[in-house]
Amino acid sequence: MTKEWQAIWNRRKASDDALTGDWQDVFLELKRLNGYDVVAGGVPLASFLAQDAQMRDLLQLAPGKRVFEVGCGAGANLYLFARDGITVGGTDYAESLIDAARKVLPNARELYCAEAADVAVNEHIYDAVFSNGVFPYFPDETYAEHVLNLMLQKSTGTVGVMGLHDIEKKEDYLAFRRATIPNYDELYQNLTRFFYTRTFFEDFARAHNLRIAFPEMDLPGYWNTPFIFNCFMYRK
Repeated sequence: MTKEWQAIWNRRKASDDALTGDWQDVFLELKRLNGYDVVAGGVPLASFLAQDAQMRDLLQLAPGKRVFEVGCGAGANLYLFARDGITVGGTDYAESLIDAARKVLPNARELYCAEAADVAVNEHIYDAVFSNGVFPYFPDETYAEHVLNLMLQKSTGTVGVMGLHDIEKKEDYLAFRRATIPNYDELYQNLTRFFYTRTFFEDFARAHNLRIAFPEMDLPGYWNTPFIFNCFMYRK
């Protein structure tokens, strides 16, 4: 992942006051830190909560289960899980976002700053491991496959990857960005995104004898929804 993207995410910080108070306000601040305030005013709370419920179902989570997030950012997803008695852990390559996550997740099994390719496969194993909106920052499929292998090793159950930029929608994505952001090509010259095929994930699932699904995850108010897909893999 590029240093340019890392610098951008490290600039996103919250005051201590913003991470206290009603859980709804804390959660929305964590989502803001994770970048959901960039276009069209962000996503409403109801949409996030609906997505949270769907994520739990797809990841097969319930109170008492354990889940780890690769690229957890400020810990917004993990924050909701932990509130309902799910054991959480996570990593992100932006130190400022991990600092925020530690403030709201004092009982996490592990929270550390690292590249996705350096996820620690250690004594902390989880029922499910997932990533949301992080794989598009990877440089290529070789890097992505390495991370998927680490996620599989760290999980006894589901591996979920959300927010994958669809190669079939690449031109539509670029057209939208150019229409909504002045000088888009100049501003994002060194801030590339990687686009995926479903075949890449199907091949990985086949090689590891996993069942695969590409569920639609509706998130009303999120501008990126038309350009992405989601992938969940399950042990047979």
